[in-house]
Amino acid sequence: MDGALRDEALRAIEGIFGDRMKRGPVGEEGTRGEALASVSPVNAHEVELLAKVAGRYSLPIVALGAGTAFDAPGAPGNGILVRFDLMRGVRIRGGEELWVRAEPGALWLELENNLSTHGWGLSVYPTSAPRATVGGWLATDGLGVGSFEYGWLSENVLSADVVLAGGGHRTLRGEELRPFVGPGKTAGDGAGIVVEATLRTRRADADVPFGAAFDEPEDLVGAVASLHEAGVPLWHLAFLDPGMVRARGLGDGYLLFGAYPEERAPVVEGALRETFGSHRGRILPAAESYRVWGRDSSRWRLPGRPRPRRNARSSPWRSSRRRSSPRETVRPTPPSRAPPPGPGRYFCWPSTPKRRAGRDGSE
Repeated sequence: MDGALRDEALRAIEGIFGDRMKRGPVGEEGTRGEALASVSPVNAHEVELLAKVAGRYSLPIVALGAGTAFDAPGAPGNGILVRFDLMRGVRIRGGEELWVRAEPGALWLELENNLSTHGWGLSVYPTSAPRATVGGWLATDGLGVGSFEYGWLSENVLSADVVLAGGGHRTLRGEELRPFVGPGKTAGDGAGIVVEATLRTRRADADVPFGAAFDEPEDLVGAVASLHEAGVPLWHLAFLDPGMVRARGLGDGYLLFGAYPEERAPVVEGALRETFGSHRGRILPAAESYRVWGRDSSRWRLPGRPRPRRNARSSPWRSSRRRSSPRETVRPTPPSRAPPPGPGRYFCWPSTPKRRAGRDGSE
């Protein structure tokens, strides 16, 4: 693109965003290379207008997350970076079954905290939940907390509003979503940009963490294989290598840990004891399992918000099955929520072939 056309395109984009456009060359944390400009839309309509201008001048568009992924997208040399800091809306609706809709700039931890006011949680979320955004993880797909039961993130997106190359806007479901969730999906390559997504949720007011220590990696691998082959209905399963175990002050060796819904305890507890015993694993006491899971770590507070007190209404230890009445909640104050396991080099698996257990542990 010659200089005159480039300036014409940038003026058109500046007419949409005003001082929310930053002229380049620009690079952002978590990206490689530099782009012509970066913009910060406030709604899906502005993303549509940007896509129309970009299509007219053949400019690629790349959406930015929080830069927590190892394979963050590169900045297009003649394109536009889109930051979603100003699109962080969250909507929660439902009675017996809740669903959550989120804009791409929303933090995963904020979604999880919002849902917990109703005793629900996300089916899966990334291990970098305190910083990672919905749009960022949608752009990379991946496995995270909850993937043992629910698989990849892309399997847990119920629908998504997508701005297409050239400015079209569609709501997609099922197999239609595949071209738009995962690495390398940009509005400049014929795909599009997700501007809102409806995500799968689960009842999460009585999760039970567990853990076991292993001296040898072969024993840990054998335990994982046995749990998978037996179809034990866990929600989450992951492990820490010795380096991360020492860094967190949890001792030495390998740690296998996870969680399951309390109602599955009659099925799960015996299977865990048998599996860990047969593979020379040492079962952690309940208090140590909670510590590994990271339930009381103050570092999981949302930035700029005080850590709330636990009480009868918001405590993660409550046993009440009271359900919320049908209503819509927009960005409620996060409660005292059991936080996700800490960030770092730990690994999680999907249970493949995936076995979606019932609430009582049956299939």
